[in-house]
Amino acid sequence: MPYGNVYPCSCGWIKGYSFGNIFEQSYEEIWNGEKAREFRQKLYDNDFSLCPGCQNLEILEEINSSEPKLISEPPERILLGLDEFCDVKCIFCRSENYKIDTKLIPEDKKDKLLEILTPWLKNAKYVKTNAVGEVFASKISRELIKNIAEKFPDIKFEIITNGIQCTKENIEELNLLGRISMMTVSLHAFYEDTYNKIVRGGNYKKIIENIKYLSELKKTGKIERFEIHYTVTSINYKEMIPMLHFVRDIGAKIRFLGLDCSKGCEDTYKKINIQNPMHPDYNKLIKTVHLPEFMNAKDIVIQGWEYFTGLEPISLKDRLKNKLFSVMKSDSV
Repeated sequence: MPYGNVYPCSCGWIKGYSFGNIFEQSYEEIWNGEKAREFRQKLYDNDFSLCPGCQNLEILEEINSSEPKLISEPPERILLGLDEFCDVKCIFCRSENYKIDTKLIPEDKKDKLLEILTPWLKNAKYVKTNAVGEVFASKISRELIKNIAEKFPDIKFEIITNGIQCTKENIEELNLLGRISMMTVSLHAFYEDTYNKIVRGGNYKKIIENIKYLSELKKTGKIERFEIHYTVTSINYKEMIPMLHFVRDIGAKIRFLGLDCSKGCEDTYKKINIQNPMHPDYNKLIKTVHLPEFMNAKDIVIQGWEYFTGLEPISLKDRLKNKLFSVMKSDSV
């Protein structure tokens, strides 16, 4: 919810369709407002025009086909993304250091954030954070998680982090110990040298140290699910197999992710986007994902992996044809 906007799903998947804003409207005005009911009705009618980025849609059973019903209960799962601050710069995510935006939360709302969110949280079973920044590096996110944990003792947390500040001390300070239903650490390389090429300002040794601590929490049941997220690029695709073995050793699962292009990273994206059939290493990636080590590997999260196994090799003839077409198209513009 950057700047207080409320989205029914990932903002990028739904064309930025917002139900409303928590700083400008009440819970009831947003959750059962006109835009919320319109969105639910479209899903019920199998109209996914607002969801171009999603392929895993489910029909909401609560919606009547002629008139969307009001939903009396708040959501059970909430994703909080109030602060985009991050302490590192991944080359495919950010092109420059993030500057703290003082307009993220209105000045008169900063001390009332938990109060504003309480109607949304009273029925929540899970709170997920932070999908737009680094949860442990954000003062806003840290304070909010700690306050939620104290006020709602039954809520469990789904944490997304780059791992650098995901220490024993921080987990205990935020009252997260034993309350993490899902821990996701982004680690985009197996070797430190490769990591440093992808993550600027990171600390590989500290991440590995923290991951080992998280592994112990997983083994003792204090973390229910543990995943490593690995965005595949031309820089790191050769390390997919050693990373798979590493994840197996720590008792986690790995989710291989396709590459998205963030604003300001277009030039880098073109160079490292190995999923593009025109990339010189494209066919090598396909050979890699079909190696025996990956066959029926229970350590891989299927969602996302099917994309890679579905890629088809491209012949030199087709590559040259596509390159020639691109040149002709460029000349005609």
